[in-house]
Amino acid sequence: MKKESRRRLIKQLITQNDIETQSELIDLLKNEGIQVTQTTISRDIREMNIVKMHVGSNRVKYALFTQVKPFDSEEKLRETLKESAVGIEQVEFMIIIHTDMDSADVITNYLDEVNYEEIAGTIAGIDTIIIIAYSKEVADHLLERFKRMMNATS
Repeated sequence: MKKESRRRLIKQLITQNDIETQSELIDLLKNEGIQVTQTTISRDIREMNIVKMHVGSNRVKYALFTQVKPFDSEEKLRETLKESAVGIEQVEFMIIIHTDMDSADVITNYLDEVNYEEIAGTIAGIDTIIIIAYSKEVADHLLERFKRMMNATS
């Protein structure tokens, strides 16, 4: 199956099902006769702007990310940091944000969407985000920015 056809099917499956993991998506594709690797699914998810969104207490599902305004993404980042971040620390030129379980990738998607020029890259696990800045001084400023976001009052 060509990439475009596979991606149309992925979009359809995500729209019609509550898919929580890449494994579930791979299984649904397999049921449709499509064999894909986890690497291919990861790339498709990233390139198609698919994110995990919260649906109830401690549940997430894949959804198509449709926000395009940087302000909206920054506001979502602020809200999600306030709601899900449980700690933040700096190690040299890196910021480490600890989150509730299954929240790190959601926050990282918003960080990547906002595209702060001070950030060289991000890495997300299940409950930890590593933000790589270009220098320790830049990381100092990012740390203060994220702390303000985490502690902001509505």
